[in-house]
Amino acid sequence: MSSVIIPSETYSIRKKKGRGATGVERIEKLFTAFIIVLLGIIVLELVFHFLIAPSVRINRVVITAESGFSYSDEILLKQAGISKEDTFFSINSVIVEKRLMLLPAVRSVSVKKVFPSVIKIDIKTRVPVGLSLVSTDTGIVPVAVDSEGVVFMTGVNLGSMDLPVISGLDFPEVKGGMRIPKVLCSFLEDLAVLKKSAPELYGLISEIKFVKKSNIDYEVLLYPRNYQTRIRIGSTLSEEMLKYMVMVLEVISGKPGMEKLEEIDFRTGDVVYRIQGE
Repeated sequence: MSSVIIPSETYSIRKKKGRGATGVERIEKLFTAFIIVLLGIIVLELVFHFLIAPSVRINRVVITAESGFSYSDEILLKQAGISKEDTFFSINSVIVEKRLMLLPAVRSVSVKKVFPSVIKIDIKTRVPVGLSLVSTDTGIVPVAVDSEGVVFMTGVNLGSMDLPVISGLDFPEVKGGMRIPKVLCSFLEDLAVLKKSAPELYGLISEIKFVKKSNIDYEVLLYPRNYQTRIRIGSTLSEEMLKYMVMVLEVISGKPGMEKLEEIDFRTGDVVYRIQGE
């Protein structure tokens, strides 16, 4: 019978290797715990999407818009694609904004969701600087024009808004969101600035007629209120220019023979008078 004596150093080494199995067990436990947590998250996601989310319904839509915006809440909700069947989490704010921006009278729109059941829609409307008369199958229809050249229907009585008539435009058909030629927009921007900075001068303009010279050039005829004389200008308009025009009209209005005055030309530095029949 024989026996083997294991040195203490060897035993010590083997004992440490035996402890390595405990480290593997710990990794397995951590991995198992991770799987359990992951499964728990998946279960919670399924519960949320199939049980909780469908029950969180929209119960209030708050719509704010500037004065003069004529679209009813019913039309806006239909355009936005929001119904009483929608839930809070099924509404996509970006998609709703894009749908509402298709309305020509809308300049910008912001849609915000307020948990758990409120949608807030803030609409900025286009501000008309003039109106144009369009011939349709049902008769003459007034449409509004803003500083960006967008033509839109307001649904309100444009005559009550005291806007100048914009003529000289050709509309083959009336459709939402159509625009007048881009070359004319700079003048409309000048008109918008005048409306804001000097509304009393803006109110003196009865009609604006665009006279096309070429595809990239045009002139403007202004028809002031309370005067029979039209005014020919270039492609720009300013507060100082209009003040000067009014001053000239005031000076000549009382002079004899001015009732035959047909036009005043302000395109150059000199004021040029055109008499009827000359």
